[in-house]
Amino acid sequence: MLFSGGEGREEQRQELLELARAAVRSGPFHASELVRLRAVAAEAGLAELLSRATSRPDPPPPVLSSEQLEPYAGEYEGWSDDTRVAATIEDGRLLLAVGDQAPVPVEAVADNRFRSADGLEAFYFGRFGTIEGLTLVRGRQQTALRRSVAEPVDPASRPDRPRSPPSATATARETVHWPGFRGVNGDGIGDGEDAPVHWDVGTGENVAWTAELPGLGNSSPVIWGDRLYVTTAVATGIEQEVVTGDTGSAADIEEAVEHSWQVLAFDKRSGERLWTTEIGRAVPLTRRHFKGSQANSTPVTDGEHLVVVFPTAGMACLDRDGRILWRHDLGPLNASSFFDPDDQWGFASSPVLYRDTVILQVDVYGGGYLAAWRLEDGEPAWKTPRTVAPSWSTPSLLRAERGDRGDRGDRGDRGDELIVNASRIQGYDPATGEELWSLGPNSELVIARPVIGDGVAYVSAGYPPVKPVYAIRAGLRGDLEVTPGEEHGALLWSHRIGGAYMPSPLLYRGLLYVVHHNGRIVAYDAATGDALYKQRFSKGGTFTGSAVANNGRLYVPTEQGLLYVLEAGAEYRELAVHEIGEPLMASPAISEGTLYLRTPSRLYAVRAGPRSTGRPAGD
Repeated sequence: MLFSGGEGREEQRQELLELARAAVRSGPFHASELVRLRAVAAEAGLAELLSRATSRPDPPPPVLSSEQLEPYAGEYEGWSDDTRVAATIEDGRLLLAVGDQAPVPVEAVADNRFRSADGLEAFYFGRFGTIEGLTLVRGRQQTALRRSVAEPVDPASRPDRPRSPPSATATARETVHWPGFRGVNGDGIGDGEDAPVHWDVGTGENVAWTAELPGLGNSSPVIWGDRLYVTTAVATGIEQEVVTGDTGSAADIEEAVEHSWQVLAFDKRSGERLWTTEIGRAVPLTRRHFKGSQANSTPVTDGEHLVVVFPTAGMACLDRDGRILWRHDLGPLNASSFFDPDDQWGFASSPVLYRDTVILQVDVYGGGYLAAWRLEDGEPAWKTPRTVAPSWSTPSLLRAERGDRGDRGDRGDRGDELIVNASRIQGYDPATGEELWSLGPNSELVIARPVIGDGVAYVSAGYPPVKPVYAIRAGLRGDLEVTPGEEHGALLWSHRIGGAYMPSPLLYRGLLYVVHHNGRIVAYDAATGDALYKQRFSKGGTFTGSAVANNGRLYVPTEQGLLYVLEAGAEYRELAVHEIGEPLMASPAISEGTLYLRTPSRLYAVRAGPRSTGRPAGD
């Protein structure tokens, strides 16, 4: 249902206008549908257009058995508010209970549409034959709800396991390097020196420096030692921007002008720009998603090599002084909707390092693959074809425990697994590219990176036909099909519904935090899968960037430029909410107690103490 308020209202109005025009041209509406559309159109200012529409009698209502009603039953929660609906089946009828009100029976009046005697209507919706949610309508009031996820367990029933403070070893670890997307192996953890809780971008309080970035990019900064690296794409002669908010649109943007794909290096302490290297210059071979950029992939570094990836410009390896050591043309890198390759949403998978190779997940149209190149000279090490839907995820490494090789036979020290999240979750030998196992079902469109801990890979996805959270044990073999939410030897635990669409999960001090695109966070017990809390962020927001952690605190960015600081633990507690003033599409980086934030056009270094000046760094 359109026009329930929020971001993207004007865009939705234009979409409804086009839909209404097409519908009026195509012929008569069913009578009840025309009544509903006229009510919505009046709210949207389109009443005159639909006044010319004609109607025809409604078809006979469907007659549904208890078994056919079963998919509609369940708990539903408001998409943008705290409305709750319980749908149950009793004596062959569907009953809806809104909030604390008594259940009322509803009758099927059309496909996926039910109405009560007093006019309450429920329009169910879903994709791939699933029921994902419903829109509740009473008069002109509409509320969108989705299936409820992760109902927290009773605190009294939780196992008494200490989760904080961390061990002495963890406390002593000082995060200096942040070498790739979300740090070391994507864990998002920057413990050591305290990062600040409070700062003020406007006054410069606890803002060490800021630096302008040319062009447009959503890649995250990476750090090695005293250097910070970031990528961007500079379009010639046009203004570039990203659109934020939960618009529901899948539009892409064509920028048919010459772009310069660049890598920039900064002194992480002062913000001084040290060098800029251009990787390529051309008109992009693909369009980009309106929330994306031509520089979405985050670099990876080991201190000596810096590997970057761009659509059109390809993959390049640089040294720490910005000299290009080698480069490969990877083609247009068209990752888009699995059902319409004419959509072009851009590429976002980031490279990862394993021993002396760099590995890239390339789930694109026209022949996807997983491949490794030698860091030293860029020569191919291995390449494995993949037959999955396009994805934007980045692999993570599940390291073998010394002396615990399970059934790996003579694999020796090659017991490591590369965990790859896509429409099929797969494990590969990172040394050879050999597929070890696969697991499903999973979402068709996948973005989130797996996170690893204690021999378990935690994998999340938030698109139909399932929106799972899986806790997958190490050492699997073969092709596995599981039923999410039910026990299976391959899984420590799982949930069929609860995965996040955009942000990657965060595993920190025994808890798995899953941030949902529409402004909710769920904290799970990582060992059991029990939900400990589910909470809506106080000021809302749309969430694409992923959360990171430092010394018992979580930092969670929003597209609208809010950054939440939460206390880690089994209860939700907001410590601060900061307004950065620009979109935060990228995930933050942390090094030696400094929080580095990248907006599409600027870098911020936030750290506490007398070193902070708040003055912009010169270019």
